[in-house]
Amino acid sequence: MGMGALLYFNLPFEPPFLPALFIFLGLVALFKTSLNRFFLCALLSINLGFLAGKVRTEILSTPMLTHTVKDVFVTGIIKDIEHPAYKKGARRRIILTNVVYENPIEKPPHTLRLNIADHFIEGKPGDRVRCFADLLPISYPLSLHGYDFQIQAYFAGIGAVGRVKKACSLVAEAPRTFLSRIRYQLTQTLRNVMPGPTGQIAAALVTGDKSGIPKDIRQNFTDAGIAHILAISGLHISLVAGLIFLVMRRGFSLIPFLAERFLIKKWAAVVAIFTTGGYLAISGFGFPAQRAFFMTALVMIGVCLDRTPLSMRSLSLAATVILCFFPESILSISFQLSFAAVIGLVAVFEGGWTPLRIWISSGPWWRKYLGHGFGIMTTTLVATIATTPLIISTFNRFTLQALAGNLLAIPLTSLWIMPMAALALLSLLFGEFSWLFKIWHYGLSLLIVIADKIAHLPGSVILVATPYFPFLIFTTLGGLWFCLWKQRWRLWGLGLIVFSIPFLFYDHHPGIYVTEDVIAYRSGKILKASSLKRGKFAVDIWAQELGLTKIEPWNTQVALYLGYVTLLADPYLENGKKRDYSETAAFTQKHCTQTPWLVSNGYVWKACRHKMDPSHIIDRYQLKRKGPHFLSIHKEDIEVTSAQQHFGKRPWRVFINDKKRGLGYLTATAAR
Repeated sequence: MGMGALLYFNLPFEPPFLPALFIFLGLVALFKTSLNRFFLCALLSINLGFLAGKVRTEILSTPMLTHTVKDVFVTGIIKDIEHPAYKKGARRRIILTNVVYENPIEKPPHTLRLNIADHFIEGKPGDRVRCFADLLPISYPLSLHGYDFQIQAYFAGIGAVGRVKKACSLVAEAPRTFLSRIRYQLTQTLRNVMPGPTGQIAAALVTGDKSGIPKDIRQNFTDAGIAHILAISGLHISLVAGLIFLVMRRGFSLIPFLAERFLIKKWAAVVAIFTTGGYLAISGFGFPAQRAFFMTALVMIGVCLDRTPLSMRSLSLAATVILCFFPESILSISFQLSFAAVIGLVAVFEGGWTPLRIWISSGPWWRKYLGHGFGIMTTTLVATIATTPLIISTFNRFTLQALAGNLLAIPLTSLWIMPMAALALLSLLFGEFSWLFKIWHYGLSLLIVIADKIAHLPGSVILVATPYFPFLIFTTLGGLWFCLWKQRWRLWGLGLIVFSIPFLFYDHHPGIYVTEDVIAYRSGKILKASSLKRGKFAVDIWAQELGLTKIEPWNTQVALYLGYVTLLADPYLENGKKRDYSETAAFTQKHCTQTPWLVSNGYVWKACRHKMDPSHIIDRYQLKRKGPHFLSIHKEDIEVTSAQQHFGKRPWRVFINDKKRGLGYLTATAAR
């Protein structure tokens, strides 16, 4: 199913629905034949994942804004508020749903994400507000291999982003939506009771709101290899379920009437299911939390049915449920990391846990503690190995200190932070017990110190360029082959993993990156950019993709790349000042014939098009229509790839194709 969903989302065109449906029905009909049903089932599953992606896309049909809209009044219901309370003056963001526009707009989005000033808001989730804002289309990907916000926004229902220019006014308090109100009030309570970074991390662990965590602290957690602690996933869900299961079972056992007549172990399992379901709802239904809840529920159901709770079947069932309803989750790195780690852990559990358990139970008391320590080390090592290829491909970095970080952070989280979180939150029902929050605060402070110390050890951050895509394909297939089989041929999977290593070092990245704001090119281990102010976000993304840390500006407005391409930064500007018409024309014509190719993020003068091959010119006109451009030079062969060409035309793709706006420079030049 995952393969089918990936096939659908990576097509360069939108496939029709009926052919996929007919193929699915044809495969169902073939089950009555004598053909190999194993391969038929595999094909049927691939087609089912493909159909799930298509159906999900058609059901959503999110309207996407295609042009900039300024000075518009919008009225909508607040769905969520991201509130970085740790820093005064910091911009917050709100998500508005059921948006109504006072000015007519073509294809108006139903949901917006707006940046707001710090003085903004008195409203809470569920309230209807009226805002005066500027709206922008969802930005296209700035890299061929980087984060794709367009597709993420489409499946989140967000059709545009923008900026609130004035304080929003409260129109009406909508009927209280219990869940969103509880999440918001609980988040604010934690931030008020524990001001500073500890309150922000507490909110992340309870309600899933990580927006307030300071950037440096979040980076320390990433560099220390313990960033997964900040995202509600299997660790948190299992700790809550285990704690509730233990407390309820021990509590019922203290009542002889219940312990002697009823299966209290199964009662405790049922209570744990409902408790973790409530935690899932409060946390915001993130994909890792959904996976963890399904897995935990299946484990508890296995306890109720006296079956083996942990198996690949329960894991595959959880993945199937998520992919049926949310096939786009296969693109989420949280989904990928979560399932990769758990597949590795279940494989180790099925193969090696029984001998360890026998060794612990058949010896002296010290074996119990030694076995638990060995179990923590093993699970940390397995999860780290299983997720490393994904981390390298997505974040362009990995850490050698993940084992040390997890050996310190996971016991602290398991034995101190999460139990105190449960007790402190429970105390809110009876009036706030400040001493519980203080103990919780000390645990979170110690966790921050551990992340900081581990992140600054040697080898904590190793930057790598984004690997060639076969690297991830072969490592994934090899890892799955090794984990799923139990016979000796499972070792063939290690061969696939070894075969993927050369692709990790294969240089497939462009030499030149161009957007409307900035031009950058590689020069050895340095990324040189036309500007370090305009387009800084794009330049940082390109440097991360290339695994580079050093970024330098050009010394001049014109640069020659390998003698084949002239890079001309915006010719209308000189040292931040605008040139007049005659100076701009003379400057452009002077440099347009130096090399066979000309790349500029400004408009190229018509005279240059008569002097050189127009197909060898890339300027703002192409950038507006087709998005960022990427140039790769192989000897004398130059390959040009635009974002539109690479990503194709899909419902979530927004490219400005306004003829009046795109061709206006031709008529303006002719008139001049």
